[in-house]
Order: sequence, then C-alpha cells, then structure tokens
Amino acid sequence: MPTTQHAPLPLGHKILREVARPVRQLTGQRNKGVKAPTPTANAAVPPAAAPAAQGIMSFHPTDCTVEPEGVALVKELVRQSQQFDGPIIEVGTLLGITATHMALAKAPEQRIIAVDAFCWNPWGLTPDVHAALATQVLQYLISVGEVQLIRGDKNKFYEDYKGPAPAMVFLDAMHDYEETKKDIEWAQRIGAKIISGHDYCDKFPGVMQIVDECGGPRRLSGSVWAL
Repeated sequence: MPTTQHAPLPLGHKILREVARPVRQLTGQRNKGVKAPTPTANAAVPPAAAPAAQGIMSFHPTDCTVEPEGVALVKELVRQSQQFDGPIIEVGTLLGITATHMALAKAPEQRIIAVDAFCWNPWGLTPDVHAALATQVLQYLISVGEVQLIRGDKNKFYEDYKGPAPAMVFLDAMHDYEETKKDIEWAQRIGAKIISGHDYCDKFPGVMQIVDECGGPRRLSGSVWAL
C-alpha cells in the first residue's frame, strides 16, 4: 500500500515554529521542568510568541546579515586582522549570522566577542526570544569557544571591558549619529587595529556623517565601511 505523503509546511510556519521553540523551552523551565507538548502543523502559536507572529511572517534571510558584497569585505578585514593580537568584537549581533561569517575567516586562535542587548529586531520578537534564538544560531561556535555572546548594553560593555586592544571591531548596533560616534570613539580609545561597521548608506545619514567626520571610509563595499 503506498504511503501517504504530507505536503511540506509553508516557510512562514517553519520559521514561526523555530521562533516559538525557545519560548517553549523558557516556559518549561519556569514550570519546573514540565515539558511543553510538541507542536503540530495546526497548533496554536504560544501566547508569548503571538506578538511576533505578524513580523515573523515577513522574515527574509537578508534581514539577518549584511549584503553579499559587504560580507566579502567583512571576511577580508577579518583575514587582515589575523596579524594583530586581541579579539574581534562585534557590537550588534542580531542573530549571529555575520559573526558566523567572521568565524569562517578568522585565525583559529582568534576569539569573537559578540555584544547585543537584544532590545530590537525587525520581526517583533521579545528580547528573551530574540536572545534565545541568537544563542541557538551560535550554539556550536559558543560551545567550542570560538564566540563569546554577551547580552547587555554596549555602553556598559565599553565601561567594563578590560581586555587587550581588539584586532578588529565591527559596529552594527544603533545607527544614529550619537551612538555610532560613541562606538567609534571607544574603538579608537581602546586601540582597535581595524575599525569597521555596517550601514554606511542614505538610509542611515547619522552613520555616514560620523564616518565622514572620522576621515571617511578607507574601504567601502555595499554599506560595509572601514576607517
């Protein structure tokens, strides 16, 4: 007898299912280890994930990292950073996709420190769900010591950082003039060998303004810049 073949789940449902997964895990922990039921194709979205439902349905992979030509420049800069001591620090990691690209290009002994407060994302995820999802994306790199993911305010991280001068800093957090200025000034003050970032484009005039005030991009590909 032929087996019944089920139609594949729509892409939007698959993404929503993955977003809901950390919510179920967190809920299970709060309920003293009681395992949440496995969702089915017709299962209702958990209440904690409901606010994200509309945003996640508009999910697109290009929202998770820099544009392809920008990725190429990021990897080139990472390879250049191998000649310097100190970590690679990414400020603003979103889901960790750009950090993963950097991990593919870095030297084995280099460590990436990814900093994000998880206070914003384009899909309407709550901070806890956002942080849990980024942790899942980076789980392997975290577990083998390639990436350290720090959840916290970037300015507090700047105040507390006592490590060596970074080999490279990649700035991709808040994209206004004042906050990007703080990011660049910290990187300069700490002695970062390569200072780069994302979103040098008309959509973010504040980024363009402060980068230009600092001498303009030495390199620019897509909207990825390097001083």
